Amino acid sequence: MAQRTVDVHNHLYPREYLTYLAGRKGQRQRAEQTGPNSYLLWDEDVVVAHIDRAGHYDPAARIADLDKAGLDTQIISKTIPDPSVLPKDEGIYWSKKVNDHYAEVVAKYPGRLYAMACLPYQDPDAACKELERCIKDLKVVGIQMFGNCNGDVMFDPKFDGIFKLANDNNLPVMMHPTVPLTKDAMKKSRIPYQLYGYTLDTSLATVALIFNGVFQKHKNLKMVHVHLGGVVPYLVRRLKDSWKGYSKEWGLALDENPEETYRKRVYPDTASFYLPAMKCCLEWVGAEHIVMGTDYAHRVGDPEGAIKAITDLGKQAGLTPAQVDRILGKNLEELYRLPAMPAGVGAARKAGATA
Repeated sequence: MAQRTVDVHNHLYPREYLTYLAGRKGQRQRAEQTGPNSYLLWDEDVVVAHIDRAGHYDPAARIADLDKAGLDTQIISKTIPDPSVLPKDEGIYWSKKVNDHYAEVVAKYPGRLYAMACLPYQDPDAACKELERCIKDLKVVGIQMFGNCNGDVMFDPKFDGIFKLANDNNLPVMMHPTVPLTKDAMKKSRIPYQLYGYTLDTSLATVALIFNGVFQKHKNLKMVHVHLGGVVPYLVRRLKDSWKGYSKEWGLALDENPEETYRKRVYPDTASFYLPAMKCCLEWVGAEHIVMGTDYAHRVGDPEGAIKAITDLGKQAGLTPAQVDRILGKNLEELYRLPAMPAGVGAARKAGATA
C-alpha cells in the first residue's frame, strides 16, 4: 500500500468568516469579494492574501482538488487575517466559530481532514480556555500560531500558558506568518510581504522562541516551520556564530546551541518547491524532519506539484523509498499522532502522482 500523503500547511476559510470580513468596509482587516469564488484580503492598504478557488472555503471543492493532486490527508488551519488581529471580543467569538466549523468539516471527511486550533492570541487567558475546549471537545491535533500577535513577540511570558498546554498535550505548533514585524521595511522597499516579510517573520519568531528559552522550558514542544523554514536553514553557520559570539552580550543562556534545538525539534515544510533549497534544508535537518506542505490554496502554493517536488528531491538527493515516504506523510503521521487511514478512504491517485 502506498504511503499516505499528508499536507500540514494549507488553509480553509469558513465562508461565514469571509462574509464577516467583507462587511468590515473601511476597517484595517477586511475582505473584498471580487468574483464568485474570489476575494482579496486586506490589512490597511496591503493585500495580504488572495482567494482564487472555491476550495479555499468549500470543503467539497477542496476534496475534489485533493483527489486530483493525489493528496490523501490535510491538517487544516486558518490563515490571515485571522481572528487574533481583530478587537478582543470579536477575536474570541470568531476563534470559537472557526474551531466549531473545523470540527464539523473534520467529522464530515474522516481520514481526509484534521484540524489545528485557531486561538484568540490577543487575550492569552481566553486563548488557553479555547485551547482546552479544542483539546477536550473538538479533538484538534495541533495548534496554529503566528509570527507575532499585533506586534507582540511570541516568547512574551503572557503566552506561556499556551506553550504549556501544547507541551503537556503533545500538540505540535505550526508557526505561520501574519502581518510581519518588518511590514514598514517591506512597504518602503516595495517588496510583497509574501517574499521576505512572511518568511523572515516566522524565522524571527521560531528562533526567538529558542533563544529566549521557551523550547528549553517546554521539553516536549515541537514546531512545524512553514515555507521550508523561512530563512533559517540557509543561514546555519550564521546562527551558530551569532549565538557563540553574542549570546552573553544579550543575556541569553541555554543548555544547548540553538542550532541543535531547531534541528531536533523543528520541522520545516516543503512549501518552497525549489529543489536546490529543499536539498539544502534536507542536508541540515534530515529526511526525518522535513514534512509536506502545499500552502493550498494561496498563489505561492503548489498543491498539484507538491508530491512531485518531494519525489524529485528523493531522486536528486539519493533518498531511499522509506525516506521519501517519511517526507510524503510518515513524519506527519507520527508528529500529529494521526490514526490509521479508514479503509477505502484516500485520494484518487493520478498516475505518477506518488513515488
